[in-house]
Amino acid sequence: MSDDLVKQLAGYKAQLQQVEAALSSDAENEDLLKLQKDLQEVIELTKDLLSSQPTVAKASSDSSATAEPSITWEVGDQCMAVWNEDGQRNFFTDGTKLK
Repeated sequence: MSDDLVKQLAGYKAQLQQVEAALSSDAENEDLLKLQKDLQEVIELTKDLLSSQPTVAKASSDSSATAEPSITWEVGDQCMAVWNEDGQRNFFTDGTKLK
């Protein structure tokens, strides 16, 4: 998944460069300005997502080791969980459901 995100990030950056090049000749274009802002936000969110992904340490060199996420959950943390009704539900780590 992180390989896909890295490729997507490169694509977003390339698109941003194209938009900025277009803005150099038409700096008042509202559509281009919105697209620039949206791309900058997508780039930041993708970077955040990449940095928050758990790392797998030595999983390839030690086949008997199971890869565990490097996330430490605390009571009250929010997470997403698969649910039969609609596919996703928000839950806190203490099991209460977020409405």
